Amino acid sequence: MVAGRRQQPRWSNQVVTPVPVRDRRLSGEHWWDPDRIAHMDDAPAYCPACGGPLDGQGSIAVEYWEGDRRIYHTRCDRCSWSGDIIKVDRMIGHETPH
Repeated sequence: MVAGRRQQPRWSNQVVTPVPVRDRRLSGEHWWDPDRIAHMDDAPAYCPACGGPLDGQGSIAVEYWEGDRRIYHTRCDRCSWSGDIIKVDRMIGHETPH
């Protein structure tokens, strides 16, 4: 039998797992865990335009990288704002006179 093809009878949903995949761990610690945890920590939770949460059905925050920078292309389902959100370590801004 060829790996990945269905067994008899044809209506069965049983699939033979290919050998390279069969011995992989499906639980426990993995090499990608630090990056996954950093993604969850850095992902934006609120829209910078309206302040609404980004957990709605039409909201999205897609992570991509430019060199060492982690960037989230984000869309808010409440106000339809979209743009990039970049986490910074330090920001120097200005303050209006009092």
